[in-house]
Amino acid sequence: MFKKTITLNFSIGILLGICVSPALADNTGGVFGPVVNEGHRSFEYRIAIDPNDATGETSFAHRIHYQQAINGDFQWRLMAQARKTAASDNDYDFIQGELTWELAGTDMHKSGLRFDLRLRDEGRPNQVGVNWMNQFTLANDWYSRFLVLTTLQVGSNSASGLGLQTRANIWKKSSYGDLGVEMFSTYGTTEKFRDFSKQSHAIGPFFQRAIGQDGWQIFAGVLLGITDASPDTDIRFRVTKKL
Repeated sequence: MFKKTITLNFSIGILLGICVSPALADNTGGVFGPVVNEGHRSFEYRIAIDPNDATGETSFAHRIHYQQAINGDFQWRLMAQARKTAASDNDYDFIQGELTWELAGTDMHKSGLRFDLRLRDEGRPNQVGVNWMNQFTLANDWYSRFLVLTTLQVGSNSASGLGLQTRANIWKKSSYGDLGVEMFSTYGTTEKFRDFSKQSHAIGPFFQRAIGQDGWQIFAGVLLGITDASPDTDIRFRVTKKL
């Protein structure tokens, strides 16, 4: 129900050629997929650590979130994030609500949209976002995702234009877990598209696997900056529990 058939033929070459996505400091984000599994409920904790930020200190951000499928097409998620700041080691960053809509696809390609609302404080702008998600089944247990993210800031001190980001990954499933590479990039806004050296691009390996038979899953990864505007290193962990 509510699904629309979308046929998109991306070659792997195009995917890898443009798979650049946002690598912000203390990046707790993920390369999220479009698939909604009816009955799904889970809780997750994430932490990202920058061992040498712009001030030469170790910084971090961490967040918790809960997600639950409404049916086979829609899923909602609520999250809260805190971060280390000059004022506190555990300062409020934002809360965010999300709604994922899985569109109809094929065994080889699935697509979806995610709608976000992020609320901040201390005069920082709130934002709304619409994200386009794609997941590809390649061959011999290889898979890939490609995302386009757009954000619009609203409220106090908001920037003009749409913020533009992409994310992508490629991974292989095995009996030991999933091993792959992910990439994050942010380009600026439609009002001020940055030069490449001022954009944030980061790439790195990740590993994830289920633990036991009780619905636990772990993820570990490292992002390495490839432009001057990117953090040098971002170490990322998360733990998920299906309920």
